[in-house]
Amino acid sequence: MEIITIKYRIQDNFGIFVKSTPEMSSAWNRISSSALNMEPNSIHYSDQINLPWYKILSLLREYSPLQKILNFRFSTDDSSKLLIERFIKEQRVQKDARNGSNLTITEEEIEPKLLALGFDQRELRKFQIRDVATLANLPNGANFSVPGAGKTTVTLAIHLLVSSRNDKLLVVSPKAAFTAWDEIIGLCISDSAEWAYNCGKFINLSNLSEQKILEQFQSSNRYFVTNYEQFTSKKDTYSFAIASFPVHLVLDESHRMKAGQNSLRGSALLSVANLPIRKDILSGTPMPQGASDLQSQLDFLWPGSALSQRIFQGESPSEVIKGLYSRTTKAELGLPPVSRTFVQVPMANAQAALYGIVKNDFLRQLSSFRNGRGLDIIKARKSVMRLLQLASNPILAVRGISQDIFAVDSGIINAVIQESTSPKMLEVCRLVRLNAKENRKTVVWTIFTQNILDLELQMSDLNPVSLYGAIKSGESSDFETREGRLKRFHVDDTCMVMIANPAAAGEGISLHEVCHEAIYLDRSYVSTHYLQSIDRIHRLGLPSGTVTNVKIIQTSTPAGLGSIDYSVSRRLATKIRALQELLDDEDLHAIALDEENAPEAVDFSLDIADIADLIDELEGKIPFNESLGV
Repeated sequence: MEIITIKYRIQDNFGIFVKSTPEMSSAWNRISSSALNMEPNSIHYSDQINLPWYKILSLLREYSPLQKILNFRFSTDDSSKLLIERFIKEQRVQKDARNGSNLTITEEEIEPKLLALGFDQRELRKFQIRDVATLANLPNGANFSVPGAGKTTVTLAIHLLVSSRNDKLLVVSPKAAFTAWDEIIGLCISDSAEWAYNCGKFINLSNLSEQKILEQFQSSNRYFVTNYEQFTSKKDTYSFAIASFPVHLVLDESHRMKAGQNSLRGSALLSVANLPIRKDILSGTPMPQGASDLQSQLDFLWPGSALSQRIFQGESPSEVIKGLYSRTTKAELGLPPVSRTFVQVPMANAQAALYGIVKNDFLRQLSSFRNGRGLDIIKARKSVMRLLQLASNPILAVRGISQDIFAVDSGIINAVIQESTSPKMLEVCRLVRLNAKENRKTVVWTIFTQNILDLELQMSDLNPVSLYGAIKSGESSDFETREGRLKRFHVDDTCMVMIANPAAAGEGISLHEVCHEAIYLDRSYVSTHYLQSIDRIHRLGLPSGTVTNVKIIQTSTPAGLGSIDYSVSRRLATKIRALQELLDDEDLHAIALDEENAPEAVDFSLDIADIADLIDELEGKIPFNESLGV
């Protein structure tokens, strides 16, 4: 019988299959062929196959049941033995979790155990205890609760329950969430707790050199936070640290790695997936675009399992992850539903004329796509950006049209300029002023930075604050910083409006204590930031009886012209319904946008279905649907 030994190479996190005999065999040929299909650039020798470790695990899972049939046997050596044993254990836990038979910590045991560890400053709510118990009984966990449900608190509680004295907790998160992690230790753990568990705040690693990062891991400090960008750029340093120390790795807003191997960020995180002693992912919107967004997160959480492959093959995501995640809904938080209203605003004459020219150019560009040929995604994104600009602020579009390849009559350009502020922006200003008269603060959301700056001028009488990518973090006492502007919106009674970009303010902040009105000037095709921006004002702690109002301003167009705003609504509703099906959560609302990490640019993240829907809209093939506001 042929022996295939599995070895692990720690320096680059690779695995090696080594065959015991020089002769070629059916088993070796089949494994080698599968490896090449999985990794075309993988290195093969006559007696060795080299692959990233998580792909070695995938092949191990695939071929283990065939050992007797193919007359071979997998074996381990000292480098791989413990890792393979852990992998096998995790596969069993997955199976037990689906059957509900993986209980090792009961809900009744949670609070006494936490109190003994000094976690006595914050009392867990019933749904949080349930989430802690669900996830603590898994070797790796996924918390898909809505913003405001206390995912940070739940994660800290899990860490304390499952960790040892010398374990480290490393959180990778957006910068906007740093404050929440920085504060959580003092909010939950008493000063009298054992120092190993209450050793100060989270250490921010995001601005440190490679040497300083390693020095922090070598220190007695326990809690660390960094951002996705730094983790990616210093992947080798973090990989070495996680391999050298017992690290519990947490990805906050884990949907940011949804591109997987197709992005530097996803590739960096997948490359270290087998190194932490435990992993947790946190996201209220794990599927911003569709089921494929979940695949890379599952590959990170359960490397080598068949979970992502099952989704790729069309199995329902809700069935694939059954028993492997927790979800607290808004209904469980006791929040009243959001009141959402679509407001239709007609285009001005010159605005409509210019919109028609850009629309026709867009359709010409995509004629090859409609005929079944390839899609130039860069041109498609640029055209979508122009159409979104024209729908909200045509003067913004005019500034960029001179760089486009198609000609526009200067008379139309001049007419657009003479029309000045668009009807849509004027409507936003009118609604904000109506709220201000009733002493109701408003947050206005827009995806374009120039729109923020223009609205600041138009509503200068309301003492606005703005948040977008160029606003730096700093002390709350400095009103020019992000923190200072947030503070001014909270404490200054004359500051009646915040104008924000969801990329800068859609995560990590709370406005619900002072603001219950949101107005959307424009939106794009991805769901994440709409859902999260809503949750800035609709979250746990909302005063009883508060009505949260959301108004979505849509540009209506002359008959036959087609409105990009209507296409956006349809596509986002479809994507949110898929998310609802995954999480069995009726509280989810449609519509969104995801600008990933770009501080000011828009990541439209278009897919083929988005383009197809927009073409149908612009060609007048879809009737108006009043229930969707489209």
